[in-house]
Amino acid sequence: MTREPETPPSAEAVLQSLSDQMETAVAGLREARNEEVARQHEYEAARRRAQFSGECPPVGVFGGVRTTVAMQTAWIDGQVAEEKLLWQIARATRQAAATHLKMLRDQASVAQSIGASVRETYRMTGGRP
Repeated sequence: MTREPETPPSAEAVLQSLSDQMETAVAGLREARNEEVARQHEYEAARRRAQFSGECPPVGVFGGVRTTVAMQTAWIDGQVAEEKLLWQIARATRQAAATHLKMLRDQASVAQSIGASVRETYRMTGGRP
C-alpha cells in the first residue's frame, strides 16, 4: 500500500486494488506451479534416459576397471545438470509467487483493519475526518 486511506471510499479503493493484484498473483502462481511440474517431469525423464543409456557406466569391475554406484550416480547427474537447474529455477519461481500472494493477502488484511477504523471514525464524527 502506498498510503493509508482517509475516507471509506478510499479504503474500498485500496481493497479493490489489492483484490485485483491477488487475482493476478493467483494466476501467476498457477502458471509457476505448472512450469515447476513440467520441469520436474523433464528432469526425471532425462535422468531415466541417462541411467538406461548405453553410455551409462555399469556398476562393477569390467576390464580391470571398477565403477561404483557413486561414480555411476555422478555420471548421471552430469548428464542431467541442465534439466535439474531448470527445475530448481522453476521451483524457486513458484516459491516466490507463493510468497508474493501471501504478502498481498497480509496487506489486504491490514487494509481491511484500516478501513474498519476509517469507517468507525466517520461514523463517530458524522462523516468528517
